Amino acid sequence: MSNTEDKSSQLPNPEDLPSEPVMAELSDTSGSESAPDELSEALREKDQFKRLAQRAQADLVNYRRRIETEQQSALIRNQQRIVLRFVDVIDQLTVALKSDSLDGVETGWLEGLNAIHKKFLSELSFEGFEKFDSLGEEFDPRKHEALLSSITADSVPNIVIAELRPGYTHNGEVVRPAQVEISVAEPDKSSG
Repeated sequence: MSNTEDKSSQLPNPEDLPSEPVMAELSDTSGSESAPDELSEALREKDQFKRLAQRAQADLVNYRRRIETEQQSALIRNQQRIVLRFVDVIDQLTVALKSDSLDGVETGWLEGLNAIHKKFLSELSFEGFEKFDSLGEEFDPRKHEALLSSITADSVPNIVIAELRPGYTHNGEVVRPAQVEISVAEPDKSSG
């Protein structure tokens, strides 16, 4: 016998093969019902993971924003702290320039000190720091620190009558309240 005859005798006869495809035997009728359930479960899990990922992404964006805001606030607070130390020096220079003890000093020295004083104030203004006037204003505890009070018969109570130390704002926010003297009403003599 030849090789070709051996191979052909080993092959099944086409008439002996089943009429239905072999794949039909592999399909399970109970599995066809669970496949949609598994698919819907997988889709639910996918949606859940997607929501978790979106929430994590939003949390990360919010965290970055909060950190940037906190860093900016810290930077501004440090700038204010440093500048306010120089404001005390400017206040002392202002008091010195108004002092009577400078009467005998050469005018060149006085002009130089005045120029330095003006330059300090100009630089403060450039950085957003402004001195505010309080004289004649109604007392406001957010802007003023009352150190003294005086009874005055002719003025309205709670009015700033003297400014002992000027106040400063930074970009519109009070960073150092003015130290002031305020008027108080004269006690009612008829009630006592």
